[in-house]
Amino acid sequence: MARTLLVKDLMTSPVVTLHVGNSLADAERTMRKAQVRHLPVTDGTGKLVGLITHRTLLAAWVGHGDPKRERHDEIARDVPVEMLMQRNLVVIRPEQPAAQAARLLEEQLIGCLPVVGEDEQMLGILTETDFVRFARIYLEHSSAPKASGSTPPETMPPPPDVG
Repeated sequence: MARTLLVKDLMTSPVVTLHVGNSLADAERTMRKAQVRHLPVTDGTGKLVGLITHRTLLAAWVGHGDPKRERHDEIARDVPVEMLMQRNLVVIRPEQPAAQAARLLEEQLIGCLPVVGEDEQMLGILTETDFVRFARIYLEHSSAPKASGSTPPETMPPPPDVG
């Protein structure tokens, strides 16, 4: 019998985060270095308090000031992430079904779900990219030549390296 695929099976953990007090310049540098588009923001105790996305940064650069007189990197050093972070977040728990997470992403038109514990501590993040990675692995497995006695894809447990 196939087991239900859970959020913890697909999520990325550990997750790269920002902290209250970091600047937009820190966010931009972290996104570039880690090659991510979503950065949860945590307080001093590791509790999730917000989210900065690549779109947030783009909107800040496009919507601010006069580019002939102001350099965005100078401004970004002075703007703390908490000024622009999203605060009312949709989150998910690691033991919830992955299908529920996919439905939330689709219905809420969001690109990620921070994964938190009961105490709102950051445990990971589940993104569209995590689902695409799982789909690729699943499709590669299902299109591979079947060996006699191999497990059919619909009952196959998730590969251990999907997160």
